[in-house]
Amino acid sequence: MSGEMNVFLTGATGYSGQAVAAELVRRGVRVRALVRREVVIPGCETVVGDIGDVRRFASSVRGSSGVIHLASARGATKEAVSADVLATRDLIAAWSTGPFVYPSHATVYGIPERQPLKEDHPFDPMLPYDHGKVASEKDVQSAAAKDGRGPAIVIRPSLIFATNDRRADRQFFSWIYILCRAGKKFVFDSEAGPDTYGASFVGDEDYGRAMADSLSLSTSGTYHVASGFCTWRALIGAFDKQLGRQSEFVVRPGARPESSEEIRIGQSRTELDTTAFAAATGFVPRQSMEELVERFVAEERRNPLC
Repeated sequence: MSGEMNVFLTGATGYSGQAVAAELVRRGVRVRALVRREVVIPGCETVVGDIGDVRRFASSVRGSSGVIHLASARGATKEAVSADVLATRDLIAAWSTGPFVYPSHATVYGIPERQPLKEDHPFDPMLPYDHGKVASEKDVQSAAAKDGRGPAIVIRPSLIFATNDRRADRQFFSWIYILCRAGKKFVFDSEAGPDTYGASFVGDEDYGRAMADSLSLSTSGTYHVASGFCTWRALIGAFDKQLGRQSEFVVRPGARPESSEEIRIGQSRTELDTTAFAAATGFVPRQSMEELVERFVAEERRNPLC
């Protein structure tokens, strides 16, 4: 990637954005990072503004040679998601050249039965957040290659595992850690559940490298990105190992908790086929689930946030 590239980045201080900003800087990319208030992001030029008022920084977007749009709705209500979709449309309107990289999510597939999932799997969005992702995917794809613009690159990860200072902010990774630490019992609907249900995941540093790699793509496309796949037994077991304990699994029809000591987690499997992205970019993941869990617990012991 050329060091002359100038990328406009939203969400640079967020859970996934911190690693993306760091990776872009490491590669010598000039980064203009949108922030809501004055803050220092090493190696980045910051632009103070709100994603809901794109007109105030539209010139910075137009002056960039690529866009990575990580900022998303701060809530899951229909109103918050609608505002996010409208803000994304305004950002797309300000985009003038180079690639526009948009991170969607594997939740657009709903609860899929066919595994592993390829990018052409039918949408089945269930929540307002998922519907918003589908709408924004279509918006950026429709605008691609028009009026001198570059390609639209849609990235669909599943779970993102990070250890930064936003790790306690409504993230699945920290939720599992909290449940394990509290000694909760995990309820499943079958004996096979703990070893069958689970999801693809991507570590923060792998995610940063993948988003940076996306900027090299010259044609529009939709891609899955992952570091690997973990079953719930493997993920819970990795946290148990670091915490020196052993979680209990309960099997019950419908996976219904019967006390405050029991918790039901997703009774589904989302395994992503990532061969298309690997073929297009040469991306090879480097982070394992076990290493990410070990790093997370070590950081929590140094600086508890959860």
